[in-house]
Amino acid sequence: MSSNYGQLSAIGKPLPEGMILRERVNYPHTLGYDIYNGEPIEVSLEVLASKTPIYTEGYMVFVEGIPILSRIKVDGVMREKEKYMHIVHHREETTTNVNLYFEPLGFQEGEIVEFYIAYIFTPSYIPYEYYPLYGNTHKIMRSPSSPVKIKRGSDSTTEKTALFPSRIYDIPNEIYKMYEYEDGTNYLDTNPIVELCDGSGSQIVQQMGAKGYTDLKIKLYGGNSTQYRITLLIDQQPVLVSGKDYLEVTLEKGTTVEFDFTIDISELDRKNTIMAVAVPFGDTFQRYITHSDPVLLINLDKPQAEEDIVPSDYKYAEGDD
Repeated sequence: MSSNYGQLSAIGKPLPEGMILRERVNYPHTLGYDIYNGEPIEVSLEVLASKTPIYTEGYMVFVEGIPILSRIKVDGVMREKEKYMHIVHHREETTTNVNLYFEPLGFQEGEIVEFYIAYIFTPSYIPYEYYPLYGNTHKIMRSPSSPVKIKRGSDSTTEKTALFPSRIYDIPNEIYKMYEYEDGTNYLDTNPIVELCDGSGSQIVQQMGAKGYTDLKIKLYGGNSTQYRITLLIDQQPVLVSGKDYLEVTLEKGTTVEFDFTIDISELDRKNTIMAVAVPFGDTFQRYITHSDPVLLINLDKPQAEEDIVPSDYKYAEGDD
């Protein structure tokens, strides 16, 4: 597996760039699936970063569409805490040995479930308020799922609850035509899209919140008929949406689903990155993670940092108003 992230021009903070190669070195080639027998599943990776002095990557595990806690060992050193996302720093032309450990709890003996490892490019990057563009940062590599056979069933340690769609409708014709190729085929026939919007439904790059909350909307459309679970991440952590753990839907081909929800921002910092991650689950055709572009969430209840005040010599990019 490889990812190549090119640098995009930006005003303000420089955007990282680089290329990375990953290989799982303990893949169960004979069986074709991992086995859970009461001991944590181990995924061992050799990761080679190149063309960049320092490259950071986030590692996050999803089981049947839901993010779960995991542990990580980097170059033989086990980190103490379970986390939803682990951030690893890779150095130029250096191979890093990464071992992830997780348990697929809440399934019965004999079941085969799917897990994904989300590889997230520079997940700690956050732009200035006056130029809230992320470039390729927070991008999740298009990596397929892997199966696990449950040999020892277990109960879930926590009860998860889902929020279901607010509305479902056909993809508007003007949207569908935007993705049409010259040969008559259409990107949306096989590829899903996730959009993070403000409460009115407008796609955003920046969202303001105040008095402890903000209203958001997620739109999901395109691709083949697929079951999805969607998690909202704020600064690499899954958060509740209107009191629910995740969003769930069966997306039929040719339709759009919308979710309206509120999030509590009272404990958040001034600047935060939010992103919606849609993961297929169940008996479904689609087998890749889809995610929205990252959005800069600004908590207006907190003071602005000096670095985010527009400098006196600031010049907008050509074409900006």
